[in-house]
Amino acid sequence: MLLPWIIVFSSCVSLVFSYNNRMFTLLSVENVTDSQCGVYNPSLQQLKRYTVTKSAEDQTVLYTFFTISVTIPQTTDPLIGFEKIFNKVLYGHKSEFVEPDKNAENTNLNETVDNLAHWPSGQIMRSETFQGKSGVHMPFLEYLHKGHCRLKVTKDFMQTAVNAFAIFVSGDIMDIKNLPASYVLNSARTIAMMKVEREKLAATWHVVKGSTPTQNISYEVLEKFRPLFKHVNAREIARLNLSDDRILSYIGTHPDLNRHQVGVVASRYLQLNPRWTEPRYLNLMNNLLCGVPMTFMRRIPENTYLQLTHQLFYHIRACDPLQRRFYLTMMMRTQALGKSYSWSAREVSRLGLLLAEVSGSDLSAINPEAMSGITSQVMLEMPIHSLLSITEMQLRYLDPKTINILARKLISYQEHLESSSYKGHPIRPSRNSIILVFCVTYQFWFL
Repeated sequence: MLLPWIIVFSSCVSLVFSYNNRMFTLLSVENVTDSQCGVYNPSLQQLKRYTVTKSAEDQTVLYTFFTISVTIPQTTDPLIGFEKIFNKVLYGHKSEFVEPDKNAENTNLNETVDNLAHWPSGQIMRSETFQGKSGVHMPFLEYLHKGHCRLKVTKDFMQTAVNAFAIFVSGDIMDIKNLPASYVLNSARTIAMMKVEREKLAATWHVVKGSTPTQNISYEVLEKFRPLFKHVNAREIARLNLSDDRILSYIGTHPDLNRHQVGVVASRYLQLNPRWTEPRYLNLMNNLLCGVPMTFMRRIPENTYLQLTHQLFYHIRACDPLQRRFYLTMMMRTQALGKSYSWSAREVSRLGLLLAEVSGSDLSAINPEAMSGITSQVMLEMPIHSLLSITEMQLRYLDPKTINILARKLISYQEHLESSSYKGHPIRPSRNSIILVFCVTYQFWFL
């Protein structure tokens, strides 16, 4: 029965002796002073600076609080230390070492770096020369990685052009978007002649545009980009600054825009300018008239058509035959130009591409002297069925280039009819018109 109590008493005695052990306790104050710990002794100026001021009401507080500044040792970057040593070994002890800016490194880390980026060049692994000049070669396509190609513009313009051609042919859209904007602008005409995918040609607009908003694109940039402008999206064209007369005239006189592009831009311009029916703005629209609904054009007074410029109807290439016939009908009204027999050479020239919709009877009724107003550009658009009605007197007033175009059209028309057959018998039209054209051409050149 006494055994448990003996065990408890012995454990208490052991705890008391262990508490008095010098390994765990400090028995005297001298032991505290013998320690090697540093003591912080602030100066009077620091005490005054860190003393907390109290209000007059609170005078019971007998303590003042101050902060203790702790200096943390700065550890140098081992990589920077190695670079310092390496710099001294290479350039001597007097050389200055410039530490890299950590903020700049942090900003570069946020940017995406393409580790596979490369610059294709036809001069790699080729060293032959001719008269001290290196040859021009296509880059090796097996070493060209799609999506990671960059173009390096050098003073060797021919080799740079071949390198760019290789990127257009064998690269993808991401490679096109990485091209320099200045190089694309300066080479727009050459790029437009390449037979590549249309998506690649359309991507050149994003290269030229860059981060600039579409409405801030200047007229000078658009003029340089004219050969490739037809590949721009219609909505993107409508976002341009249409309030600028030069940009509006640039879009209206561009010969390669289709009906959809013209319609979207015209719809946007009608919303921006409620006074578009005035002759001043109609003369700036040019080809954009093909995108205006005919119901809106019928509301325009007839005398407005007389105030249109001389070259307006030469730019309506996006109009379909129905729209051209509508504008021809409006111009042939009494308050405008009237019937064809009353037209002068100036009025015939003013109609432009509308002459392609003139019937054969109206074409033969034009005064022979007025036929000099038909240009070669208009003759290319006129159908052969109307040209068969031209008389001998009218042919005498056509210029030589227009006569040559007419002769080629008549010859191709005759060959087409001779090649076609009806019940096994070829149809042979009369050669009067062709012989007449040849005679007039012969008289003009050799007599």
